[in-house]
Amino acid sequence: MSDVRFRRAEPEDAEEILSIKRAAIEDLEHWQYSPEQVDAWKPKDSYLDTFEEAIGDDRFVVHVGERDDRIVGYGALNVPDERIDAVYVHPDHHGHGVATALVKQLELSAQFQGIETIDIVAARNAVPFYESVGYWQLDDEVTTIEDVSVEFVRMRKHVADDADPFEGDRDPGDTPEPTEIDDASDDPADGPSAPRLADSEAPDWFQLDEWLDDDTGDVDELFDSTDESDG
Repeated sequence: MSDVRFRRAEPEDAEEILSIKRAAIEDLEHWQYSPEQVDAWKPKDSYLDTFEEAIGDDRFVVHVGERDDRIVGYGALNVPDERIDAVYVHPDHHGHGVATALVKQLELSAQFQGIETIDIVAARNAVPFYESVGYWQLDDEVTTIEDVSVEFVRMRKHVADDADPFEGDRDPGDTPEPTEIDDASDDPADGPSAPRLADSEAPDWFQLDEWLDDDTGDVDELFDSTDESDG
């Protein structure tokens, strides 16, 4: 991964970021999500403007990884909601530690913002990856997108230096053993994160009303996801 560099995203990166998210979702194997679910979930071209607006919004911290001057992955931190909203890596660049690096950068950004505990709503295939970097499962979540139900898993991690890792969220007996991560370790878990219920103050680009049934409620669009969409 020595040839990959990381930086803060700029609004002009939005088209490449949207393309990476779409490619990562389309790459999911059908035993994980059906073609119907993938088609409903992947972002449409009409979301380009909202991606641009979100990158420029100081409520979000968005990092990208570049190789040969092309963006290969990205991740987004939702600061007010203390949540990673996305980590995606282009399928051609899976297995090189990009997702792991993106997650770590988002966690450092969260610590800088004074966030002690961070959530993510992960795609089912990404659960092993997030467990390998210290997240644990809370519960399953189902999001309805364009009348299609898509299943995800809510996960959590304490990122503050002095945080109690067992603070009321899980049984200490369920704590996974620490896992060493090498550059290829995230390969089996490649895949995007997922949307979660939206905050009422979320910006327009996060609202997926046009994807939802009238009685479903607002849902955050999963803006990005770290590195190889390992999340």
